[in-house]
Amino acid sequence: MKHLTSTKLIVVLAVFGALAVAAAAAASRTASGTTTSTANRIRAAELTRLRAEVDGDTTKAGQLLAPDFQQINVAGTAGGRSAYLANVGGGVDFVKLKPVSAIRVRIYGNTAVARFQEAFEVVAGPDRVKHLGWTTDLLERRHGRWQFVWSQSTATPNDLALFVRALKAKP
Repeated sequence: MKHLTSTKLIVVLAVFGALAVAAAAAASRTASGTTTSTANRIRAAELTRLRAEVDGDTTKAGQLLAPDFQQINVAGTAGGRSAYLANVGGGVDFVKLKPVSAIRVRIYGNTAVARFQEAFEVVAGPDRVKHLGWTTDLLERRHGRWQFVWSQSTATPNDLALFVRALKAKP
């Protein structure tokens, strides 16, 4: 009798174990599907913002920005929403802004971080520059929409030796 009870117990535990594994797998598929669609929305927002910059479309760019948006640009200058939109509106001619790596996204509830390498071609004043760089953006879901809150872009020097010399020249 004791052996029969142990066998039944093993069968019951095996059934519960299989059910638990199946439930966990289903939950994982649902969670990753939700995460994937959210990540894709973030990627789409990134591409929309880049297109707005190239097009000089301050309306579209502004719709994506939080009221308290802040940016650190490739020159290391900090600026807010109005300075950013002034650049998009003509202060800088964004000739080309194109991701050259996957847009990687991490989601933490109502906050997301996106990071990617991009090719820049911009005209600022008399200077036309082409280079690679990295952009990292922090977005928050506010009032049901994903908005850019912080953005930082770092230029990758075309000539590392020249870049190092320029840094050494600073007191």
